[in-house]
Amino acid sequence: MKICVLASGSSGNSTYIESKEAKILIDAGISGKRIITSLNKLGYDLDELDGVFVSHEHTDHVKGLERLYKNKISVFMNRETFLSSNLTLNPNFFINDKTIDFRDLKITPQSVIHDAADPVGFKIENNGSTIGVYTDFGKANQAIIDTVKEAQALVLETNHDIDMLLNGRYPYHLKQRILSDKGHLSNIDAGLLVNNHSKKLKTVFLAHISRNNNTEELAYNTFTELTKEKKLNKILTYHDKETDIIKI
Repeated sequence: MKICVLASGSSGNSTYIESKEAKILIDAGISGKRIITSLNKLGYDLDELDGVFVSHEHTDHVKGLERLYKNKISVFMNRETFLSSNLTLNPNFFINDKTIDFRDLKITPQSVIHDAADPVGFKIENNGSTIGVYTDFGKANQAIIDTVKEAQALVLETNHDIDMLLNGRYPYHLKQRILSDKGHLSNIDAGLLVNNHSKKLKTVFLAHISRNNNTEELAYNTFTELTKEKKLNKILTYHDKETDIIKI
């Protein structure tokens, strides 16, 4: 498989994954125009996409979805996510924690803990390789832990530095929301999750880095210190540009 994070952050999230027989996106939280531009930079056209799998209804995960749907790209989400959105489209519904055979991919939408209607992360499998994509969750559940144990690559939230958040300008209720189990994962919690559970992991994309409560340097250094016994390729993701394509 190949993977590239097109964008990650509060302004938009989208991850491209490719196998021999399938090209998909996990989320489409940036504009349709920008998705097309990013795919073109990677050498692909929009009509090569086979589907978009949606984690939850927040704008930074669905912003470009209707544009893709108008271009006849198949959209997949669970029913509660669709009912909680204002999207004008006709999606394919999946059932949380039930694996979908999609061409040569096995895609499992896994329930996660986050303040959305029925949020999921995704485990994607192909020919013995596993990728986990988890950009919005406040606490790792067993499904995430089990995927971390077997994954060769992760797109993993490193949203905030706890001290920066607590000492920052956000109002108290928003700080509490971010720190809660239904909020977002901190640099420390991401590092501990990988350090304590990963066994086969080779590549980690540090995702959803807050502009206000984190820095790329803090996310990278904190995660690196907590996983220093692991031999990992650590890749920062960005709000405004794509990562390199990584082969898994």
